[in-house]
Amino acid sequence: MEAVSQRSQGSLSLLGCLAETGHKAEEDVKIWSQGLAFHYANLLDGLAEVDESKKEKLLTDIWTRVAEKAPDAIKEKLDFNGAIDLNKIKETLSRILSDPDHPAIKGSGKDVNESMLNWVKLFALVDFNIYMRLEHHLGTKDGYPIYMGLWEKFALAELDEVKKALGISGPDDVNMDKLGELSQIYWETIACPYRVTVHDDNTHEAEILACPYWDNMREMLGEETARSMTLKCEAAVSTNYYESVLKALGVFDRFAFTMDKFICCGDGVCRVRFTKR
Repeated sequence: MEAVSQRSQGSLSLLGCLAETGHKAEEDVKIWSQGLAFHYANLLDGLAEVDESKKEKLLTDIWTRVAEKAPDAIKEKLDFNGAIDLNKIKETLSRILSDPDHPAIKGSGKDVNESMLNWVKLFALVDFNIYMRLEHHLGTKDGYPIYMGLWEKFALAELDEVKKALGISGPDDVNMDKLGELSQIYWETIACPYRVTVHDDNTHEAEILACPYWDNMREMLGEETARSMTLKCEAAVSTNYYESVLKALGVFDRFAFTMDKFICCGDGVCRVRFTKR
């Protein structure tokens, strides 16, 4: 009991999920750190047409709110302990994105496990505040497509590597077996344990048993605040994520995707389903 009390629930969940999926912190810390850098670079691209003064206000608002909750070790590495310097943050994240051996990746905690946990926490905080500040400063009509586009870019970023691993060279190679394997790879990459519940030629259905991203968001922000974001955006963004994969594979006319359960919206599991059209 003493060991449990000394660790946050988010930490226990994350380490348990790593063990469940067969992943190691030494490798996955790069997924979360470089993933955050990629996410932020895409946000800057998505804001390219926004008025400069409004964009600066939005970005400063994001990082000011992130700094209120972020772990001290990672705030020091990204240099936002004091006044928010958007240029410094952008430069540091840009270097992290291009350098998998950047010292901040594994050095944002007392060991690699804590560093990974801190990157997961920072990712959850930044992503939460991106959505909320886009909504606040730009409104839902203009802000929501930007946010959805950020996750669509994530969906497509590693698709070529996944296709290569699964032996997919074109649309004719895609069947329900391949989609099930692809889905499991995507979810387990972010340490989400994956349980297949239905699989045949016409349907692939699976449950996501835990989500470190949500666990840490809820722990840092409280469940009510965290859900003030997820209840508004999670369903459409998640469904579009995999629809964009189907379109990129050239099989959207043959296969459909949906999600109808979400841990971050109050369900016990997330549930994904691919079906033949």
